[in-house]
Amino acid sequence: MATHCDLEATTEAAFARLVALLHKASSAREAAWAISSEAIATLGLEDCIVYLLDAQGTMLSQIAAYGPKLKAPKVIEHPITLRIGQGVVGACAQSRAVIRIGDTRLDPRYVVDDDERLSELAIPLIHRDTLLRRADSEHSQRDFYDDRHLQVMQQMAALLSERLAQLHEGVAVGR
Repeated sequence: MATHCDLEATTEAAFARLVALLHKASSAREAAWAISSEAIATLGLEDCIVYLLDAQGTMLSQIAAYGPKLKAPKVIEHPITLRIGQGVVGACAQSRAVIRIGDTRLDPRYVVDDDERLSELAIPLIHRDTLLRRADSEHSQRDFYDDRHLQVMQQMAALLSERLAQLHEGVAVGR
């Protein structure tokens, strides 16, 4: 079993990798793919999906995924689109608040994507009070997501939000 120090070292290494990947990302999609892969590697997640908010601010579309939805490198199998307010993902975007569900069978907002899973963690990607994107992870184990998952995912989301804002503003960091 991993010790607290082992987990901290793993997390620090993952953040260093993520910062390097985000630094190299020249588009929002590249940045989204970077965070979905690092979240899986760092936290032992079954999946991690990043959703893009459309220009009208009404729809969320899957733009990056790791886990069962990954058909080929950077190709999402059967990507879905949800309205703001629809499902856990849409509710997270609408409220701009983290949603952690221990048993999705008990939450009427849950929308089955590729497979039914029992836990879900949805995190809004916000920069300067603007919703940019949404990150979501599901797991087959009930009550899977703990405070560490939440903390690490929120930190990763903050890094991604900052980089997405820079890309949107045309800032090429370090270039």
